[in-house]
Amino acid sequence: MILILTEKNDAHANVLISKLKEDNIEYFRFNLDTGSLEKTIVTFKNKTWSIKTEDGNISIDKVDCVWNRRTFVQLMLDEQDKDYKFNIWKNEWNKTLLGIYFYLKDVKWLNYYRKNHKAENKYFQLKVAEDIGFQVPDYLLSNDKKEILEFGKKHEQVVLKLLNQDFYKIEDNQFVGFYVNIIPYSKLLEFSEEEENPIFLQKYIEKDFEVRYTVVGNEHFVCKIDSQKSEIAKTDWRRYDLANTPHSIITPPDNIKAKIYILMKEFNLIYGALDFIVSKDGTWYFLEINPSGQYLWIEDLTGLKITDAIKNNLIYLQSNL
Repeated sequence: MILILTEKNDAHANVLISKLKEDNIEYFRFNLDTGSLEKTIVTFKNKTWSIKTEDGNISIDKVDCVWNRRTFVQLMLDEQDKDYKFNIWKNEWNKTLLGIYFYLKDVKWLNYYRKNHKAENKYFQLKVAEDIGFQVPDYLLSNDKKEILEFGKKHEQVVLKLLNQDFYKIEDNQFVGFYVNIIPYSKLLEFSEEEENPIFLQKYIEKDFEVRYTVVGNEHFVCKIDSQKSEIAKTDWRRYDLANTPHSIITPPDNIKAKIYILMKEFNLIYGALDFIVSKDGTWYFLEINPSGQYLWIEDLTGLKITDAIKNNLIYLQSNL
């Protein structure tokens, strides 16, 4: 039995499940959004866990492997600032989920949640990437104004990146995400001398194109993103202007592919979505790896068979206990 940790609106899970059904592969979908969990019954007694949802029930001793799309309670945007009762409910669910995962620690995961958590640390990523030999744009994390201004003077252009990717409520109850932005030196001068959180700055690299590099086991799916053809997506392709941002399949340089094998082994991951900038002179710059990164839009635009690779890896894990 494959346990799928996800949420009810996850299109990635929908596509995979349709393929599992075609092959008559047993699965159990465990949705972790609040609406689904409000209708879920979990019981732990006699060292045994059972989960009952609207779609069925399972004893976790029947689980052979886990696809970890989501790990903890998934909040909708309008649930971000609820009252203390909701926060108690959410926190107790998260502790319960950790209990379930402890009892699943000896089955195969894609990827194990603790490995995901470790690999998500951006500072650890940068250290590992540099140790392996990837080119990384010069960076600074600090809330020391002097350091920040010196970094701004050092480079012709710098970008500001939020390391915690989330949506935030602003005026008129609108929710916005803050993406990578070029920051002029005049804005750095406005940084306060005190009470500021650390900020992450990086040298701006003039791009030829960007790359979304998806790894599933030993299979590498490499997509060129021509973000420079869109004024909207030029600085950060996650602003999504797909109609004006061509996506195409490319073959990566051998030295990049070899380093990615090492990186995945270092993080002990089966799945990872990596982002690169390729400069005008052809240099590949490592930006980050997301161990739970999205991929379905890449599959839709290029025909790369990423879902099939995930399905095959889960079947392999299930049969090699």
